[in-house]
Amino acid sequence: MYFEDFDVEQTFYSGGRTLTEGEIIAFAHMYDPQTMHIDSEWAKDGPFGGLIASGFQTLGIAWWLFLRMGLVLESMFVGVGVDHLRWTQPVRPGDTLSLTVTIRNKGEVRSGKGLITFGHELKNQNGDTVMTYTSQNLIHCRPPQK
Repeated sequence: MYFEDFDVEQTFYSGGRTLTEGEIIAFAHMYDPQTMHIDSEWAKDGPFGGLIASGFQTLGIAWWLFLRMGLVLESMFVGVGVDHLRWTQPVRPGDTLSLTVTIRNKGEVRSGKGLITFGHELKNQNGDTVMTYTSQNLIHCRPPQK
């Protein structure tokens, strides 16, 4: 889809992605080695009552789901920023995450590209919101017809 194809308040839905304990631990060892992410035994008695995924892993999965929707794979020029990131519930092994994306704003067009603000809401299999954020991306306008 190109810039012109998006309308404010338009909403899109992703498929699901299930996260395993092994993925959580492997990611955490590489990027966020906090005990609640890498030690299942310790986590049982920890503040969350079990192992939880790193918020940064959760953000990466949300972005992966967004790109897998195919909305901007060919039209995205560049990401400009992420705002209002909130982790609202822990993500646990076995959770299946899905993403709802809503067009929040369409901005100025320059040099064949327009700015779109996407609202992202990531939910688990129970419908609980686990993370929200907005992203701003420069999206190519539709190429002129030849």
